[in-house]
Amino acid sequence: MIFLSILSFLFWPIVIIGLIIFFAVRRGRHSKANKEWHSQFALSKEDAVSQLFFLLSFLFLGVTLLALNKDFGDPLPWRTIIFITSLLGLIGAYYLKAIYVLIFSIIGVAGWWVAQAALWVDQKNTASSAVFLGLSLLALLFYVLGHLHEKEARFKRFSLVYSAFGVVAPTFILFLFSTKPGIALIEQMIKGGSFFHSWQLTLSLFILFASLMVSAFWAVAQKLIFPLELLAVFALTLLFGGTALLSEQPMFLSAGSYYSYYDNKSFSGVGLLLAMLYNVAILLELMGLIFSGYVRRASWLINLGAVFLFLLIIVKYFDWFFSFMSKSVFFVGAGILFFLVGWFMEQGRKSVVSKIKVQNQQIPE
Repeated sequence: MIFLSILSFLFWPIVIIGLIIFFAVRRGRHSKANKEWHSQFALSKEDAVSQLFFLLSFLFLGVTLLALNKDFGDPLPWRTIIFITSLLGLIGAYYLKAIYVLIFSIIGVAGWWVAQAALWVDQKNTASSAVFLGLSLLALLFYVLGHLHEKEARFKRFSLVYSAFGVVAPTFILFLFSTKPGIALIEQMIKGGSFFHSWQLTLSLFILFASLMVSAFWAVAQKLIFPLELLAVFALTLLFGGTALLSEQPMFLSAGSYYSYYDNKSFSGVGLLLAMLYNVAILLELMGLIFSGYVRRASWLINLGAVFLFLLIIVKYFDWFFSFMSKSVFFVGAGILFFLVGWFMEQGRKSVVSKIKVQNQQIPE
């Protein structure tokens, strides 16, 4: 049951990241003229086949370890086997520069954290918000690590992988918690005791937080991330941490249910505050993605931000906004927002295209 819950939780992030990888690979195949080798997940067909066979070897290693562990009477929990396999995958990925294995190893580490943290939560009957906080800190750490990998040319291809995880996961969390069912989910997550009652959870969360802070300040010192990006990381850390530290309390004036999506229940004071914070946060985060994409000349950031912004407008129409706002006013506001974003994106696109053309003309054949 725990394994199925892990898969269900990671399903959509995996699908989204898979789509990003798919389009990035296609773009890499059809845009060799720009010399951006570090944005390609495979340098050639031979490299892709080699990485695929190494990935299969890595997966078979995990299955073999699980089978041997079962034959010897399960001396190690299956969570430990997943962690060992993921750790070996990370070592092999860095040694052989295998991007495919790196992706699955990162997913394995995230899955191990969910399973292990869920076990600690059950042992101490603490709030499951600790699992959410750990995943959030891990995702933000991946984002910072993605920029740290840009410093050395040999690790630049790893940068896109870490950045994709570090961008998609927080965006998905903000997107979810900016909706009415997301607020109901928060209400369910904060039920239980504080995670400080479990020293394992407290220690692991402190290690993640300290790693994130050290990595973020190091990235700023190396001028690999902008100060505004550092501010965004701090703000998201504060928002996610504050949400996880909430005591058990109702988010709606009437008894809420995660499955009652479109009823007319009103928010409580805390629920309304969280809804406002997460809606403002997701809007600013998406605008920041688009702006960062133009500054860094990363088209995948621009496209991802634009797609999520479009989905946000559509979802908001069916979410809690329409309960107190006229639909005509909503569509007028959304139209103005799309117009402004589209105009800025077009100006940015023209600037980026002109700069790329100048750079390509300067590259000797």
